[in-house]
Amino acid sequence: MLSSEGKVSSKRFVTFVCLLFMLIGYTANLFWDFTIDDNLFQSLQWIVMAGLGFTAAENFSPKGEETPVEEEPSPTSTTVTHQYDYDDEDI
Repeated sequence: MLSSEGKVSSKRFVTFVCLLFMLIGYTANLFWDFTIDDNLFQSLQWIVMAGLGFTAAENFSPKGEETPVEEEPSPTSTTVTHQYDYDDEDI
């Protein structure tokens, strides 16, 4: 039921519930002669097949890499280590 991030996946939950209903209907039809409408049973089958397909395809899709947030560069300060004394003769 858990996705790769550790959260409950809605696709897996819905697929599991539909599979459970499908198994209950199949068992009720098999042992207690309770008839299930064919359209309802086929709808549950399609939901289970699609849910399993999407869940399996999710593992083969490329993961979106997170782009790093670029910070604005902060202004730098320059420290003066030498002080030059220019005379008119040097220029």
